[in-house]
Amino acid sequence: EEEAMLLRLAASTRRAPPAAAADPSLAAAGAGGSAFRPRARPARARVGSRVLRREELLRLLLARCPDGPPGPDGAPRRCVGLVGYPNVGKSSTVNAMVAAKKTNVSATPGKTKHFQTLLVPDVPGMVLCDCPGLVFPSVAGSKAQMICDGILPIDQMRDYMPPLRLLCGRLGPDDFFQTYGVRLRTPEQRLDDPDAPEQARELLIALALARGFMTATKGGPDESRAARIVLKDLVNAKLLHCAPPPGAASSRGGGGGGGGGGGRVRKEPAAPTAERWLSKVRADYEAQEGRGGHFA
Repeated sequence: EEEAMLLRLAASTRRAPPAAAADPSLAAAGAGGSAFRPRARPARARVGSRVLRREELLRLLLARCPDGPPGPDGAPRRCVGLVGYPNVGKSSTVNAMVAAKKTNVSATPGKTKHFQTLLVPDVPGMVLCDCPGLVFPSVAGSKAQMICDGILPIDQMRDYMPPLRLLCGRLGPDDFFQTYGVRLRTPEQRLDDPDAPEQARELLIALALARGFMTATKGGPDESRAARIVLKDLVNAKLLHCAPPPGAASSRGGGGGGGGGGGRVRKEPAAPTAERWLSKVRADYEAQEGRGGHFA
């Protein structure tokens, strides 16, 4: 059904392609010349992880895209649709292939709202179809994973603890210390204190105290604001997490992440940041409890 819809979009495009071509080989391939043989099955190029230039990407698409319905000039139309998760660069790829900013791009997921069809100026008969991002929950994973991967907008999340728990499973206390300068408890220290908060909440408390983020109602650390900063730093690669490709061995024994400290050596605090604040809160509570007061 998606292929039929794309073909209908290509057939409804009635703009004639320009006569001049910047790359003669691409123009010959787009016009059905000797550079492109639709009946022969070309061998798949071994692209690997190398970034393709614009001309290389267009040749690859011409070699793999079948002929579509003929256009007004009689040349076959070839429609290439870009489909995928939000915020992965579909519109940016379209702008690169048409060599102009024809579609709006943004770092926030969900910028593209509707289908758009564009002609490649130097490849007659090639139509690019840009579409909004598609999310399949049964395949994409949990909502926390999609937030950490930049698929869902961070400013619209309601529960910030599941993404932070997932992030703390990927990175360790040293990664957060190198990026934010806050010290978290080690697993050994956490075993010694049964009342210690979980690592995700301790990270939010420590970062909020270090930045001075306090709530206006109760005067406690603003965990929600700290969570949005951490997740945005993760999406923008300030808080770095790297994972090897499938099948490749990781050079790191843990989660394959790394803090974005930029090579700086931070002075380690004498005690964990959140532990000092919690100790002060506990001392104030015990002092008021001894006087018959109630600490809120």
